[in-house]
Amino acid sequence: KLHAIMTAYQQKVYEGSIEAQLEDENSHVLTTLMRLRDSSLHPRLADGGRLDAPTSKREIKTLFDESAKMAKTIEVLTDIQSRHEKCIIFAVNKRLQRFLSIALGSYFGLGPLHVINGDAKAVVKKVGALSRKSMITDFEAKEGFNVIIMSPVAAGVGLTVVGANNVIHFERHWNPAKEAQATDRVFRIGQKKDVNIYVPILHHPSFESFDVNLHRLLSQKSMLKDAVVTPGEVMPNPTGSDKHSLGADSIITFEDMPRLSWKQFEALTLELLAREYQADSAWLTKDGSDFGADGVLTFAGEAILIQAKHKQGAYKGHNAVQEISNANAIYGQHLGREITKQVFITNATQLAKSTREIAGKLNVTIIDGNELSALCERHPITFGQVVTRLSKERYVIQ
Repeated sequence: KLHAIMTAYQQKVYEGSIEAQLEDENSHVLTTLMRLRDSSLHPRLADGGRLDAPTSKREIKTLFDESAKMAKTIEVLTDIQSRHEKCIIFAVNKRLQRFLSIALGSYFGLGPLHVINGDAKAVVKKVGALSRKSMITDFEAKEGFNVIIMSPVAAGVGLTVVGANNVIHFERHWNPAKEAQATDRVFRIGQKKDVNIYVPILHHPSFESFDVNLHRLLSQKSMLKDAVVTPGEVMPNPTGSDKHSLGADSIITFEDMPRLSWKQFEALTLELLAREYQADSAWLTKDGSDFGADGVLTFAGEAILIQAKHKQGAYKGHNAVQEISNANAIYGQHLGREITKQVFITNATQLAKSTREIAGKLNVTIIDGNELSALCERHPITFGQVVTRLSKERYVIQ
């Protein structure tokens, strides 16, 4: 077992999920569990967020360091590299698999790592495409250190990887039999080296974490045939936890913006603007069919539409301004209210001059990163409030 204590940022996101569960009686336990699981892997994965492919080794290191579990895994891989051995990393989350393939491959100078999951075919017809077997052959053929990413489900079906003698269960499968089958890939006939099994476990500094509880349950059930850990069992129940002791200092600051997922950013901006404009009601719109608006605020007979863009660095913003302007007619008709303000809000501090000119002509209010920072100071919002907002009913135009 490899033990790691949550980073400050990771702890913020993790505690925010528990705080939301405690405050909202209607919050589904499974939804909270998924947030705890994802934030334990990496805080940027929470709420459907993703880890973008890093462009430099420095950026890779920064992303690794945001997750204590990931940082611990890098330590182990560095040790395996020094022994010139090979390693399988098991993970279920496809967003995580893609990131690890690019980031670890770049960090260790291996190039993009092979990923064997449900998308990898046993037999391929397309020229140049790799089958599961050919990926393993390619992985084992490389002299010395190498890494391959696998899903514990896909790895349980007829695969042998004796070229690797190190296994890291980065993300656990809730069925201990599936995990055991995955581990067995390296114990097949032909294995000549001692096999090392690593299980990174993330700890909360004050109470039992998701990882600790899951590890205990998997250990208890490993002797039982077909035993599966259920959501009700794995939900952490920290001693003495309540909404006052959790997330009390988890106020989102402008410095936290790059770490938020785009969904969290939309929820945050809705909460901020609902307070700023003293709205009677507030809704996020439905993903994929928002008709140009990410959020809706309503007052007596009036409404405000919000378009939020979560960006890294400078952003032109033309399209966002056009989108929120185009949303005016359809939302006004559907709401039966006058749209008195259209807001484009972003964490980008630099926008194209022409964007502001277009916004002026279309009567769109722009709130850039500088003004957003001031909003965060005026209206403190916690991660828990953001998570609660993401669980609430959304505004849908049929």
